[in-house]
Amino acid sequence: MPQKADSAASPDDPAADRDAVTTALEELRSLIVTGELAPGSELSQVGLARRLGVSTTPLREALRQLEAEGLVESRRNRSPRIPAFDPQDLVSVYSQRILLESFAIATSAPRLEEADIAALDACLAEMREWGDATDFPRWEEAHLAFHAGLVAHAGTQLQGQLATLSARSDRYRRMSVLGQQPSAWSIGEAEHQAILEASAQARAADAAALLARHLSRSALTVLAHLAPDAESGGIRLALEIVTSWAESSSKTQPRRPSL
Repeated sequence: MPQKADSAASPDDPAADRDAVTTALEELRSLIVTGELAPGSELSQVGLARRLGVSTTPLREALRQLEAEGLVESRRNRSPRIPAFDPQDLVSVYSQRILLESFAIATSAPRLEEADIAALDACLAEMREWGDATDFPRWEEAHLAFHAGLVAHAGTQLQGQLATLSARSDRYRRMSVLGQQPSAWSIGEAEHQAILEASAQARAADAAALLARHLSRSALTVLAHLAPDAESGGIRLALEIVTSWAESSSKTQPRRPSL
């Protein structure tokens, strides 16, 4: 249970207010992304405040931020709720992520240093250790760190946008039982390794294309399970845009030996 950061402090303490908002935001985002708060469920602010150990004031700010991220929806004269499953939102989120994250890795890959690559290698090692649902929360932590590390030099504003899209896409991915199948773990592991190798060699176009294919496969797998009849054109178009650019750029891209 998180500390009641705002209840014991002075009501005029801005630092305590920020800490309470951060506590509520992180805890509530986790509850939504992991599915502990189910899609479509209404949110009682009093009940959530008690559960998270904060007052309703920072909780309302956290809900406002999560609404901006697309993880909560407000309703006039009614309690806010977790958005219900929407296949077109899934397509939109993944399409944006494919385009933005591919751009970010192409920007970041040439700037990776030895320490960055070592950290990414460590993430992959953890993912191999905790894969096949041996310890999914630990695998997920390493997985998120891996994707964040790939774009570590893409700029803080873009990294923030990607973190939001990642949270929204992970919410959908967790709704699909296919994410737990053994074949998905081995395919994903090979894709992650190939992306890291391209990034470590500063093959920016190749890294972008590999990442786009990886995200597209994940998106289409989830969509096929949750909404097999849904239109997936946006995902395929985003992939085509990235791979077309990568093919035209890969012939002239600089390359360095692996660090």
